[in-house]
Formats: sequence, structure tokens, C-alpha cells
Amino acid sequence: MKFYQLNALVAVADAGSIRGAAKRLDTSPAAVTKAIQKLEADTATQLLIRNTSGIVFTELGKKLLIQARLLVAQMLNARQVLADSNGELVGRLSVAVTPWLAMTLMPKAVVRFRQLFPQVQLELYEGLSSVACPLLRDASVDLFIGRLDTRFSSSDLTYLPLFTADCAVVARREHPLADSRRMEDLAAADWIMASQQDGTISTQGHVHFAHSLSIILSLLRETDMLSVFPWPLVELCAQREGLCALPLREPVGSASVGAISRSGQPLRPAAERFLECLIETIHFEMGHAHSPYRRMLQTVDLLV
Repeated sequence: MKFYQLNALVAVADAGSIRGAAKRLDTSPAAVTKAIQKLEADTATQLLIRNTSGIVFTELGKKLLIQARLLVAQMLNARQVLADSNGELVGRLSVAVTPWLAMTLMPKAVVRFRQLFPQVQLELYEGLSSVACPLLRDASVDLFIGRLDTRFSSSDLTYLPLFTADCAVVARREHPLADSRRMEDLAAADWIMASQQDGTISTQGHVHFAHSLSIILSLLRETDMLSVFPWPLVELCAQREGLCALPLREPVGSASVGAISRSGQPLRPAAERFLECLIETIHFEMGHAHSPYRRMLQTVDLLV
């Protein structure tokens, strides 16, 4: 198996067609087809099935694709590390960021980073852990700034804590349970969570999961579902989304946000610089008396 063959396989999967893959790789459809055929011959395995609806991967093709993504990403990352180490901060940097940071401090951190490294192309993802951790593991993302999903083994990930924040139970303002003070009053409620690690509250009701903040906000506004938010997100969303934090006597728990990267691989210099820009932005806004985010940042404990 050669790099160009695996790269073609990944491009076909991402584009959904030979022609689309050729465009991504800046080559001809015939070259992509030849690379896939050579890969199938080398592995003595049919990897793709072409039909009227497009390209379908066989079961063995799907298994090889997982490994191909890792190998291609690692090769590209190795090239990028060498370029970065030579002082050439160029290429693409992919970062996933937890929603409340993305909606507040991320723009200023991006501006700071772009001023220092204008040749680096940024690719940014909304970083709910259920979405971001798989992207980090398959090397689609270089750095994830968010919560580590504790449901899965984290031995392959490195975690640097950045800050912690208390959590609150949230609901629409007119919710029948909006004035509840005891956790036991919520036992039979329906919940919508971003992750199963948020489901530590003992419930007799149904717990559902959504991997998008916009979906969660929509369900909270329009239904009697409850959710658990870190306080920075409460500060951001409650007023404008018509939500409230329930005045519970018991603590709901806390959420830790950190910089997460793949273990055993050095963090790219570009990723290190991006993280530094974000931390510098946080420190600046926390010390700025007139920062629009000062109240929100007062709900977190900074660890760096």
C-alpha cells in the first residue's frame, strides 16, 4: 500500500465520488481510479462498489478507510511539523472549540493568531465532545478545546486542564419546574443532554442526547425538556433564548474544559501558538474592567 493510494481512498470517501476526489487532489479522475484499482489489487480486496447513487464502501473498505485516515493524517502532520519547525508556519490547522468559547472569545483569539501567522489556514469545528473527540482520534482535528468524554478510554489523548465551571439545570422560563429547589422534584422530567457524561443526575424520566447546541436550545425553548449547562453557557444563552437556571439547593456538578490532543504525537507549533493566543485572550478579557465577557468569565476558575 502506498501513500497516494490511501490518500485517494480518503479523498473518495470525503468527496463521495471519483470526480470529486480528483478535484480535491488536483488530479484527474483517471488517476484516482487507477490508484484505487491498484490498492484493491495490492490488497486482493474489493473496497468500493460503484452504483447509480454514487460510491459505496464495502465492509472491508470501511475498515481500511479508518486506518487510511489515520495514516494519511499522520503523514501530512509529519510534513507540517517539519515545516513548522523550520519556522514556516503555513498549511492548515484544524481546531474544535467548546460552544461557549466559540461564541465569545474565539473571534478575538483568531484575530490575534491571524496577525501573527497569516499563512496558516484555520478550520474550526463546534466542539461538543461527542463530535470532537472522534475527529481528534482519526486526526481530522489537530486540537480540541473542550470537555474530555470520560465514557471512552482516554489513554490515547493528552489533556491539559484550562478551567472549571459549576453547572446548572436549565429550562424555559415558563417551565412547570422552573422554580424547583430540590433535585428530587426533577426525577420524572425529560432531559436533553450533549453527552452521556452530563447524565449523572439521577432521573426516572427519559434522557435524550443531541450533538448540536442549536438543537438543544431549540428543544429547551419549545418543549418541557431540561438540560445541564456550564455556567458560562447559562450566562450567554439564558436571557436571549428565554431560558432560566433552576434555583436548586443541591450542587449540580462541575465541568472541566481543557486542551486535548493525541498522545504520543507532539503538538504542532501552529497548534501551540493557537492555544497560547486563546489563553492570552482569556487573561486579557478577565483583567479588562469593561470586557463584555467579564461577567461570564467570573463563573469560571482559570487553571493556567
